[in-house]
Amino acid sequence: MSKYEMFLIGGSSMVAFAVLLLFSAGAHDKPLRKSMAFFLLGAGLLYMADKYSSGGINAGDLPGAIVNLATLFF
Repeated sequence: MSKYEMFLIGGSSMVAFAVLLLFSAGAHDKPLRKSMAFFLLGAGLLYMADKYSSGGINAGDLPGAIVNLATLFF
């Protein structure tokens, strides 16, 4: 598994988690600090993925990276 795939999976999962935290914080009238922190972390990981990729980040690379991650465990 390449560094590009690891950063892509990590960054996209962090950004998805940040969106969930955003809605949860809004529903419970809590501050958005956790959501912003996870979003910035995910954005940094996606930036590193872009830095390690040869042609930029493609949306079609994410399912292949998830399959590669799953094959490491089975």
